[in-house]
Amino acid sequence: MKLSQFKHWVKSPGEDVPRCVLTSYAGQAAYLMEVEYRHHLEPLKDDDDNTLHFQNMEQVREFLRPLGVKSITLRMIDPHDEFSPDGKPQCCQDEMTIPL
Repeated sequence: MKLSQFKHWVKSPGEDVPRCVLTSYAGQAAYLMEVEYRHHLEPLKDDDDNTLHFQNMEQVREFLRPLGVKSITLRMIDPHDEFSPDGKPQCCQDEMTIPL
């Protein structure tokens, strides 16, 4: 989803604020911002089609708070815990809601 679309959506009267998910992958320094649209997560992109990444939670707060977003879901994913020793998939994802 383009940033310009997201800003229009958030500022539309009567519309619910979309669910924003900030994903942290093990071993990577930046957070990936995604927006839930029609029950799917879409990466948030600038107008040049570059995916938005954030270095810390303060950057996320400064970005989303002026738009009226009051909380985000932080999703932490560890791809190294994807499979158990017996080869069966394990839950390797944790989520928490963080107020802005």
